[in-house]
Amino acid sequence: MDKETLYKLDKWHEEDEFQKILDEISLMAEEEMSYDVISHLARALNNLGRYEEAIEKLLSVEEEGKNDFYWHFRMGYAYYYLEEFEKARDEFERAWELDQNDEDAMHFIGLCKEKLQEEAGFKQEDYDPYLYTEEQLKVVERHIERRIGHFNRVFHEIVSPDIHVDIAIIEPTPDRNYYTLVTMGMGAHRMTVPPNLEGENFDRAELVICLPPDWPLNSSSETWFWPIRWLKVMARLPGEQNTWLAWGHTVSNTEPFAENTRLSGMIVCNMEEFDEGADKCILPNGECINFYQIVPLYREEIDYKLRHSKEELLRMLDNIDYVVDLDRPSQCVSESDKKLAIPHEEIRTVLWDWYEPSGCKATDRIMVDGEKVGYMYREEPDPDMPDSGWRFLAGDEPDEYLNDPVNLGVYSLNTVCNYDPDIIPLLRAPYGTAYYRDETGKFKKRIV
Repeated sequence: MDKETLYKLDKWHEEDEFQKILDEISLMAEEEMSYDVISHLARALNNLGRYEEAIEKLLSVEEEGKNDFYWHFRMGYAYYYLEEFEKARDEFERAWELDQNDEDAMHFIGLCKEKLQEEAGFKQEDYDPYLYTEEQLKVVERHIERRIGHFNRVFHEIVSPDIHVDIAIIEPTPDRNYYTLVTMGMGAHRMTVPPNLEGENFDRAELVICLPPDWPLNSSSETWFWPIRWLKVMARLPGEQNTWLAWGHTVSNTEPFAENTRLSGMIVCNMEEFDEGADKCILPNGECINFYQIVPLYREEIDYKLRHSKEELLRMLDNIDYVVDLDRPSQCVSESDKKLAIPHEEIRTVLWDWYEPSGCKATDRIMVDGEKVGYMYREEPDPDMPDSGWRFLAGDEPDEYLNDPVNLGVYSLNTVCNYDPDIIPLLRAPYGTAYYRDETGKFKKRIV
């Protein structure tokens, strides 16, 4: 395209003379229909509300446009106004990856997410979440800037049912060559701390996670999005379960976070490698917000804590880098060297919608010998442990067998459910409940 024509098309765009652009391009010969010409054509079609035609034109030069910010932005724009919000979000996110200084792309990403939330039946006006006051939020933001790092990007939450959790994004620097993600909003809700800690300033918290500098933050794929999702999951957990989070607490998932890692749980740690005072933010009324770092764990590391203590596990983790490493070596041997009846790689997710702690104990009669569960009971666990309280026996173990800890292992509930799916409907029974399998093979309830 010659400079004179290019100037003319740009001028008509500025003057909103979009039909003139179409008329001019319609006079061009086929060999003149370059990538730039088609881009101008698609832009004009979008502005005239002819979105399907714009998409058709853009797809005709898809290969040339795959690394062009404007190609993806215009595709996203067309999809957005055609109300295909998932496709629009994907295109705007790709545009943002190509130009992370463009505020319009980020704005449309937020609009798309809001529309998708609405389509799923969620509207902010239906909720009344906990919020910092304007003064409190300014104090929290200033604390992050001064003690943790400067941020000019925030992942804003569109719909907040209980607390409003935005996430500040601190870019990698030469001194700290990693992303630092910090929640802003968890501390608006006071957690339910044990009675002996009431008044000790443990009831407010925010969470931090560190990611490698090449982590694709703008990807919506669960392969890369799970650290952000888990910041929000853990920020909401105290309110949803009427509990609290603090140093040494662990939260486990029933399966690995993503297909490219075995990491499947989190531990709450003290802030590492940050300025002195980064772990405590004092509000104007004197209350304290504790800032904790969360670090992903392997299943066997959480199991180790169940068998020993949080102090022992954290000592074992002293040598790891607290920046997320999808392939870091586990600090524990596997939960057992026993030859289990069902190999680990054959375990499938069969326990769905389980949001309580998932640790449990089972004897080797079940896990090694392959016997069905004959007796199961639920005791109240240590609140600092990711333990469901369930204990599973075949029912024929003598006292001498049960008294030897070698014959007992710590597993996830999902794993035991693979061995005996009959237990699944019983797992939501309260603490103090027991079941035994009668001579017909049916479970009967027993109060212990």
